[in-house]
Parts: sequence; C-alpha cells; structure tokens
Amino acid sequence: MMRRFSDLSIRRKLSVLLLLSSGIGLVVAATALISYAFSTNRAAAERDLQTLAQVLADNSTAAVAFQDREAARDVLVGLRAKPEVEYACVYAGDSAPALFATYGRLAAGGCPVRLMAGDEAQASELLNVRTPVVLDGEHIGVLLLGQNLSVLTAALQAQIKLTLVILGVSFIVSFAVAWWLQRDLTRPILNLAQVARQVTESRDYSVRAPGAAKDEVGNLIADFNAMLGEVERQSQEIQHARDALAQQVEDKSRANAELESAMNRLKLAQEQLVQSEKLASLGGLVAGVAHEINTPVGVSVTAASTLQDETERLGARFADGSMKRSHLSQFMEIADESSQIILKNLARAADLIQSFKRVAVDQSSEEQRRFLLKEYMDEVLLSLRPQLKKTQHEVEIDCPADLQINGYPGVIAQIVTNLVGNSLVHAFDEGANGHLRFEVHRDGEDWVQLRYSDDGKGIAADQLPRIFDPFYTTRRGSGGSGLGLHIVYNLATQMLGGEIKVSSQPGEGVCFDLRFPTQARRQAA
Repeated sequence: MMRRFSDLSIRRKLSVLLLLSSGIGLVVAATALISYAFSTNRAAAERDLQTLAQVLADNSTAAVAFQDREAARDVLVGLRAKPEVEYACVYAGDSAPALFATYGRLAAGGCPVRLMAGDEAQASELLNVRTPVVLDGEHIGVLLLGQNLSVLTAALQAQIKLTLVILGVSFIVSFAVAWWLQRDLTRPILNLAQVARQVTESRDYSVRAPGAAKDEVGNLIADFNAMLGEVERQSQEIQHARDALAQQVEDKSRANAELESAMNRLKLAQEQLVQSEKLASLGGLVAGVAHEINTPVGVSVTAASTLQDETERLGARFADGSMKRSHLSQFMEIADESSQIILKNLARAADLIQSFKRVAVDQSSEEQRRFLLKEYMDEVLLSLRPQLKKTQHEVEIDCPADLQINGYPGVIAQIVTNLVGNSLVHAFDEGANGHLRFEVHRDGEDWVQLRYSDDGKGIAADQLPRIFDPFYTTRRGSGGSGLGLHIVYNLATQMLGGEIKVSSQPGEGVCFDLRFPTQARRQAA
C-alpha cells in the first residue's frame, strides 16, 4: 500500500494527503459531536425521568400511606401524556416492598411482586429510575419507572444524519479547495521536474525553470536555476579544458612522433659512430702493426741487399780469376750473418702478422668459438705493442693458462683494447710511468671474474655515474671520443651476457670489475 502510494504523482499525493487529513479531521469531529450529543441527551433524559419519578413518588405518598390502590393507579395514569414511559410500578413497604400499583404495557412482566435491590427491569433499550416514597422522613415505598430510548435514538439518528450531511458537504468543499490549492502548489514543482528531466536527457544546461512565488518552492526553483548556471559554467570550462587538452595531446603526439624520429636518427648515428669507433680502433691497430712490421722487414731487406752485393762482388772476382780463399771465407761469414738477420726479423714480422690477423678477424667477424683466455689476451697486447712502445707503462696479465671460455674473442679483444686505450688517454700525463694490470680467475664453475686496474689519476666521484654514458668524455678534443667505455659496457652486458662495475678515487687509479659466463649468453640489444 505504501509502495503504491509512493509511486503516485506529487499532485495525487497532495490531493490524497489533503483529502485524507481533512476527512480524518471531519470524521473525528463528527464522532466527537455525536458522542457528546448522545451523552448529553441521555443525561438530560435521565434527569427528566428522575424528576418525573420524584413527582410521581411524592404524589403517591398518601395513596401508599392509606393503602389506596385506586388512588395510586390514578396517580400513575397521568403518565399517558408521556408515551415514551413504558411502565411504572409502585411498591409499598420498607424492608421488602410489595407490588402496590402498576402502569404501562410492560408493568405486568416488568414489575416483580417483591422488589429487592437491583430487581428493576434492565434492558438496553430502556432507561430505569428507582425513587423512594417518603412520608415524614420514613421510606414507606418505592416507585420504579421505565422509559424507552426511542426519542433519544431518534434524536441521535437525526444528529447523525445531519452530521453526515455536513461531513459530505465539508468533504466536497475540502476536495474542491484541495484540488485548487494543489494545482497552484504542484505546478512549479512539476515544471521543475520537467526541466530537470529535459536537462538530464539533452545535457543542455542553459534551460531554466520558470519562476514561482517567494516561498520555499520558489527558493528551491531559484537555487535549482542557480545550480544549473553553475553547472553550465563548469561544463563550459570543462569543454574548454577538454579542447585544450585534446590540442595538447595532438601537439604532444606530433612532438613524440618527431622525437621518436629524431631518436631513431640519433640511435642510427650512434650505432654508426660506435661502428666507426670500432673501425678506427681497428685502423689504429693496423697502422701500429704496419709500423711495427716495417722495422723487421726493413732490416731483412737491408740484410738481403747486403748479401746480394757481396754475392755479386764474389761472382765478379770468380769471373776474372782474382777470387781468393779469404774472399770466400769473408763471403761465408757475411752470408751466414745476413741469413740469421733475415730469418730472425722475418719470423718476428710473421708473429706480428699472425697475431694481427687473428685479432683483426675476431673483431670484424664476432664469431663465437672456444679459446684460451690467457693466450688470446697475450696476442691482443702484442698487437697493442706499437702503442705501448711509445710509453713507459708496464702491462701485466695474471690469468690461469688453462682457463678456456666459449665466447666471442673479438669482444674480448675490443674490451682489452678499449680499457688499455682509456688508460693511455685519461689515466697518465705525458711521460709518466704507469702500471696496467689484468687479473683473471674463475668465479665458480661457470663464471669468470676479470679485473682491470691502473695506478693513474683516477676518476672524480661526480663523473663515475656517467662513465659508461655515450659521448661522455673529459678529454674531448684531446683524443677522447666518449664511446670507448660505452662500447665496453654494451659488449660486456649484451655480447657476453655479464656485468661490469667501476670504482675509483682521485689520485688512486681506476678499477673495472667485469664478470661474465664461460659460455657466452648474448643478450638482445
């Protein structure tokens, strides 16, 4: 029931509430009036009946005192003027009064022979009164009087009919007033609900509800319109912000695309620079080895030229017959010495060429193979001898001779070359004598720990975090490209699948700790 009422429109709710409240008020008022009228009329009837009974009792005193039944009946006959009186009974005596005279259609059956306390007839439609008959202060009898309530009932029915008529008229008037009032009250509310529904469906916050009187509903509509205005303003600001954000996103997307393109070009340029650095390192190696080979080859050419001259001179003497035993003995000594010089220098050149060939091929091919780490590092340092000859630095390798790894020898060569080159460029001043040291040992069954250190100038604390960054160098324009240690980092982490750390203190040299597996684990770039 309550749910059905809650689903009604506000107009019907107001109508129902007004009608219900006015109806309940009218019913309560009518009930109160009817109850009051009934109780008032009954009390009046009781008083009238009591008065009548008292008059009859006083008039019956002489008849009861002289035992004159006819006189008593004559007194009671006067009740004919009161048709509503149903019966009247006169009893004589004090302690147990006996029936003395009667009147009315109920007298025979309604009056007991001996009247005891409470013996008067009791009926819902009768009103009974009991009055003593007194003579000189003594009770000589009792008068019992009964009256029906038909008059009272008729008056009550008339009162009820009148009340119902008034109630109906009042209800109709209340309904008309409620209908007129609720229309004036609900119209602005319904308009407000319609505007709210329109705003919800269309998202048009420029709509406004029509104004109303300056009451609570009017204040509600004014506040609602003010809220719509604020929502409209915020919606416009949000739309402007959304448009600005969309423009920013578009600009940033365009900037990101340009940045990505620039990053791709930069990455390509960086890869080209790294490759150029590798080729430059290989070119420096070629130049150094070529210069180094030039000396033993030159000595061999000189020795061969000397041997050729001596051979031609001996042949000329033999041809003109002037050759002596001493000439032959001298030629044999020169030939033996020249041969020793040629063989020794050519062997030296062959070793340089063989070492260079291995290192150069390894650096260019990046082929994975098994090799002895100590032996290969010796070959790399042999190829670096032309650069080291110009300094007074001492290079030491502490590595087990039987330590074999399955990896990329070209990567090892590039790392050793770049580490040594970094020390030659950054660690020492010109003319200084330094000590470069490689310490290699196994770290468990499957890992190798390689530590490279020098006793040079060291690296400042603020430069250490950037030491592996590309193009970062403290000697730009003085032989530093900023790519050497960056290449070392990439080779150690990507090609070898290991890790590299650096530690240093100014004035105490630098130490690189490289840890990599004996079986290379190449990582994706």
